[in-house]
Amino acid sequence: MMQYAGMFFARDARSMANVMDAPCAILGRHALCAQGSASDGGAIACAFGLMRDAKSLAARLRAGGIPFDPDGGPSALALAAYRLWGERYPQYLEGPVSTVIIDQDAQKLYITRDRMGEQAAYYLARGACVAFSDAPGALLQAPIARRAVDREGLRELLALGPARTPGLTPIPGLKSLEPGCMLVAGDHGQRVVRYFQLEARPHEEDEAATVERVRALLEDALERVLCLGPASMLSGGLDSTALTALAAAKGPVETWSVGYEQDQDHFVQNSYQHERDQPYIERAVELLRVNHHWVTLNQQELFDALHPAMIARGLPGMADVDASLLLFAQRIGRNNQYVLSGECADEVFGGYPWFHRSQLMAADGFPWSGSLALRESVLRPSVRQVLDLPGYAAARYHEACAHLPRLSGEEGEQARLRLLQGLCFQWFMPVLQDRARCMCAASGVKVLTPYCDDRLAQYLYNVPWALKNMGGQEKGLLRQAVAGLLPPDLLQRRKSPYPKTHHPGYAQLVCRQMARVLEDDSSPILEVLDREQMYRLMSGGMSAADTPWFGQLMTGPQMVAYLLQVNDFLLTYNLELEL
Repeated sequence: MMQYAGMFFARDARSMANVMDAPCAILGRHALCAQGSASDGGAIACAFGLMRDAKSLAARLRAGGIPFDPDGGPSALALAAYRLWGERYPQYLEGPVSTVIIDQDAQKLYITRDRMGEQAAYYLARGACVAFSDAPGALLQAPIARRAVDREGLRELLALGPARTPGLTPIPGLKSLEPGCMLVAGDHGQRVVRYFQLEARPHEEDEAATVERVRALLEDALERVLCLGPASMLSGGLDSTALTALAAAKGPVETWSVGYEQDQDHFVQNSYQHERDQPYIERAVELLRVNHHWVTLNQQELFDALHPAMIARGLPGMADVDASLLLFAQRIGRNNQYVLSGECADEVFGGYPWFHRSQLMAADGFPWSGSLALRESVLRPSVRQVLDLPGYAAARYHEACAHLPRLSGEEGEQARLRLLQGLCFQWFMPVLQDRARCMCAASGVKVLTPYCDDRLAQYLYNVPWALKNMGGQEKGLLRQAVAGLLPPDLLQRRKSPYPKTHHPGYAQLVCRQMARVLEDDSSPILEVLDREQMYRLMSGGMSAADTPWFGQLMTGPQMVAYLLQVNDFLLTYNLELEL
């Protein structure tokens, strides 16, 4: 669900006015379409998300002599903060809140993205003209948009996808503002200013104090959203169960879980998913006495949701992992406006396999990108040579490593793990954040992720791994911080990712659709795909795709579904491939 769109220094300021159903304010050659904007005559602003310590900010603004509408909400506060602090204003806006300000008098545009990337901000620029929105697809309707995917875009889709280089999209010129950054535009062009980033600092608290601090930070992050009366997604894993237990201690909670038809008959244990969620969910529901709802999806509706999921994200995503969350959120949205998610706990507390398995930890590349040989194998030989996916992925990886913050004197495994965590925050977590935000927003639900609180993330970023893995167990620190809330069987459960389908019927559906794509000479993806190799992979039960395409969940069927989404993306937005 789009929240804002606009144009700055446009030939026709109304060119984006019909992109979304919201009031559109025209200021000369500038336009801002958004719900809940605020204006003081010389400037207009909008703010989205949850502003932490809004009362404290309002008091500071009054003390600074800045007038603002007390009923104007976050937008009025953001505009007043700009009037008091100028370009430094985003430093004073706490919480997952992003803003757009058009200063008509100064002929300046400011777009800020929240510190941890829970909101979205995309923009296109040509000369002094800037088109902007929180939905990438909307910007393709801007007069300055270029409907194409060039070589770099293909490398993003095929070497890294569904991850992306921070700041980039597959479409030339269409950029994503990075978390903790502000775009400043004027008649002389644009610049990006970083106002927040995680810092490497020595950790000076002992084990007991660290556990206490983590519990306090987590409780505070949760307390600030409980007033919204959220439901909770409950998977039976540590992250969601701990959040649900903390919420249930404050009052009644509705909980939701998702599963798949005949899952008990087709579940296949692997090194990432050790066991089914259902027994742990049932245990948590009984223990916490919550009002629980089960959602069971069938394979056909999961397959049919691939297109709506791509539209919701605006880009190819995590295939059925996106689609299932979209369907799940639609059911939640019938009852609840807000929902808690345990997303981001694995990044913050270091729960992923690449933090614990020596082979993944030592990999000279992004440990979640799966087999680059597999990614290359599905391409035409001539395209492989032109795109050089391994070279592109390696270059991006080494560039990222070179720019991550380091702690002076830190060496060996501790330094390596800090680097991996930094990579996770910048490259892996955004994929899952986009998934959660976009699938829920498209379903009329606002997702809340307390583990992503910037104060908690900054604190944990500097906690030594010996403490993070307290007791020799992944996320041991989190387990200790919530000890007493849960019995041992729930507290000590091994990490298990978001549930995906194991039903062979889903693989049959996506392979059948891919066969249609391969037989249709007008399919745009055939410019890069090797038909014969795709047929071999699909006819062989996709055993060659046992290594995940991405992360922990995207194996053979998801690889095929992802490539279907890429083809759908090119068709839906009428994008030309520029090889």
